[in-house]
Amino acid sequence: MFLVILLAVITAGAVKAVDLSELAETVGLTELAATFDEAKVDRIIGEYGARLEDPAERAAAAALVTMGMVKDWALEDPDLTARMLVGWDNPPGKGVGTTEMSLLRPAGIMRVASFGGHEALRQDTKLIAALDAAIGAEVLTGYGLRPRGVSSATKADRTVIYSHSSLPHVKQLIGLMASEGLEGRLLIAPKVAAFVFREGWGERPEWINELGDGVYVAQGPEMLVHFEMATPGDRQRFDELVDRYAKKDEAEETGNLVRSWWQPFYYCESEAEGYQQISRVTLLGEEVEASLLMLTEREQRVRDHFAEQDWEMEVDSIWVSTPFFRFLEGDYK
Repeated sequence: MFLVILLAVITAGAVKAVDLSELAETVGLTELAATFDEAKVDRIIGEYGARLEDPAERAAAAALVTMGMVKDWALEDPDLTARMLVGWDNPPGKGVGTTEMSLLRPAGIMRVASFGGHEALRQDTKLIAALDAAIGAEVLTGYGLRPRGVSSATKADRTVIYSHSSLPHVKQLIGLMASEGLEGRLLIAPKVAAFVFREGWGERPEWINELGDGVYVAQGPEMLVHFEMATPGDRQRFDELVDRYAKKDEAEETGNLVRSWWQPFYYCESEAEGYQQISRVTLLGEEVEASLLMLTEREQRVRDHFAEQDWEMEVDSIWVSTPFFRFLEGDYK
């Protein structure tokens, strides 16, 4: 296989030498490279990176290798490196809806330019109206819309389900997982997150519904990422990784996950050490399901409210990240 690749790049003709730091910035890997300490860089590029002396270039090379954009053995030869990276400075980005890939081949996510499918989740206007009314009645503080049965394709005992609105954030997280040797597959699906938005909070989101008295329900597009890992214990490794790089102290922190939230939201659908148990009520539409999360003591009120309206409903427990559990309890950070 090596000879086939080598023959292909040799016959491709001369190419311009690559500034690895510049390329990493172009494709959005600067933040990932910044999380790599010297020991991790050495582990990733090893002896093949001996010709690279500048620390920034070495870290950029490690990020590019981690994401599968260049092979570590190609780093020995600058011409070979350049040929392997042809086109990555302007990759043919694509928009996707639901997609699946292996954590061992993260290069696929680097060719994703946008994530869609959210409008289809907003077509069940009857379900959305019922949810917004529940927020107006102070039964709910928010909800999530997602494709019906989206989690059924993964194994609950070794899956972490992660939500975020930023594609660069998700790409960086995938890179961090790959750099730590976490294996498995990921399934990304569209999600719409709804929350209370009040006048004076700044610019209104694109999707918003007025409830009256200056209170609105805002709906934001997100990605629902299922990380199905190799072992149940990898859920603790994932938790430790996110905790290490999530925003903790300042609004504009550096050296962590780009566009990080104070309370990163991820959960397991089976009990997992280090995660906190809460209740989940799921309302089922024909193509869409609404996920309603709450502290256990609030569950009965939510169930009673929607039972009166004769909605098809499922009730279970999930285990959420500790920062999100603190958020449900009312803590800001």
